[in-house]
This record gives sequence, structure tokens and C-alpha cells, in this order.
Amino acid sequence: MNKKHLYSVAFFVLASCGFFGDTKTEKKSKVIARVNTAKLYQEDLKKVFPLYVLKKDSAVVARDFIKNWAKEQLLLEKSVLNMPGENKALNELVEKYRKDLFINSFKEALIKQRLDTVVTEKEISDYYKKNKESFRTNEELVKFKFVKVSKQAKNILKLKRLLVSSGKNDLQLLDEQSPLFEDYFLYDTIWVRYTDFLKKVPAFKEYNKKTRLKSNRLLQKTDAVSTSLVYINTILEKNEIAPIRYIAGVIKKMILHQRKLQLVNTIEKVLIEDAIKNKQFEIY
Repeated sequence: MNKKHLYSVAFFVLASCGFFGDTKTEKKSKVIARVNTAKLYQEDLKKVFPLYVLKKDSAVVARDFIKNWAKEQLLLEKSVLNMPGENKALNELVEKYRKDLFINSFKEALIKQRLDTVVTEKEISDYYKKNKESFRTNEELVKFKFVKVSKQAKNILKLKRLLVSSGKNDLQLLDEQSPLFEDYFLYDTIWVRYTDFLKKVPAFKEYNKKTRLKSNRLLQKTDAVSTSLVYINTILEKNEIAPIRYIAGVIKKMILHQRKLQLVNTIEKVLIEDAIKNKQFEIY
């Protein structure tokens, strides 16, 4: 990474995040409450005042806010006076949190400016090939089609034929009839977790999984009012390597996480090297 560009980006990021804000600017608005030396100003109230509050309710909201502010100030003062032995440890924790907050906000802002978020299909494919063993399924995956119709429907045989067909025309014919279905799912090119499959077709929950889950199988279940038809296209058993189409989103996140770590390491390395070069950092 070009150092000059890194620092110009860093300055822009810090400025846009308010890191150079004039936090010590004296407030000029009217004081509306005081607790000993602590003061609450009118501008403080405006920052938190809900825009949707009606005028008739505004006085109540303002009074409640002022009372809560006063309680916080009084509790803070009491804690400082009555816990002198804890103050040093608490101050150290607060200071560490403040440093971490600034550093992490700075890093995240830089990452937002510099991270390349475009992940190509080839990058996903290459990552998948190198790490296949890491992508084993923790439950069965299913490709299926499903329709639920009235028990009185007279086209059950036709629906069965269309469900088991892999032809595009038959899928279109099935889709055209969907307004007549009580429920349906026709996307058997998509891998679905077995638990999600059962949520979609709860009528088959009591069936034995081992005897039911077989590829290229048509299942039928009829109750008092409806008939459910499910065509199991393909089954992937538990602990098998997950298909790339199923895991592509996870792989993309992994690649971006790696890029993020590499970018942070580069930023830290450039900062250290430049500090040493300019004699801002020395080890004695």
C-alpha cells in the first residue's frame, strides 16, 4: 500500500468520523439544570429530544430526561466519593476502553475505505477446491419440489407427472397452476437443509427419515382436507462435502475476512515502519 495514500485516506477517515471534533468547545446555550458543578445545557436536551413528540407531551419528556440526567450525576459523584480504592482500576479500564474504541473505529473506517469487496466466482471456486474438507455438512441437504392441494383435487395424477419431470415446459405448466395450490415450492435446483424441508412440508415429519429420504422419489401424504406431494430430487447425506452453490455465500465472507486481516496487518506494518524511519518510535 502506498504510504502517502494511506495517510491521506487516514486523515480523511478520521475527519469524517469526527476524531478531530472540537469536544472542548464551550457550550453557549442556556443552562437548564445543575448538579453541583455539572451543568445540563439546552443543546444537550435537543440532541436527544424525539422529533415525533407532540407539544403537549414535550414538557413531560424534558422533565423525565432532566431527572434521569440528575440521577446519573448524583450516582457518579457518590461512587467517586465512596469507592476511592476502586477509582484507579476503573480509570484504567475506562482509558483502555477509550483507546480500543478509537483504534478499532480508526481501523474499521480505513477498512471501509480500502477493502476490495468484489469476490469473483473463480476466487470462490479456488478457495472451495483448496478447503473442501472444511465444508462438510452437519445435516442432510435436500433438493425437492412440493405442492399442496385440496383433497378433492381431480388432477393429482397430472401433478405427480409434472413434479417428477425435469423438463422446463412441465415446470412452467406446474408454475401456471400455482394460484390453485394451498402451498408449493418448485425450486429443486436449490439445496435446502433437512430441518427447513420439514418446516415447509410438516406433513412428512412422522415419516422415518432413512426410508423417506431417497433421491428421485415421489411422496404423497393425505389428511382430512389436503393432499401433499413431494418429489425428492437429490439427497446429500450428513457429513458429506457441501456443494459449492450451497456454501458460496460462506466462502465469500471467509475471503473478505482474510482480506480484512491482511489489510489491517499492512496498515499496522506501514505505520510502524514509517514511525521508525521518522524516529517517532525507538526501542532502547
